[in-house]
Amino acid sequence: MAPRPAWRGYLKLSLVTCAVELTNVVTHT
Repeated sequence: MAPRPAWRGYLKLSLVTCAVELTNVVTHT
């Protein structure tokens, strides 16, 4: 089981999605 940076990409994607949703809420309000 070699350590792959796959979880890092997933974490980054999750963070970006969270930021986008937060921005959407702030802009919509």
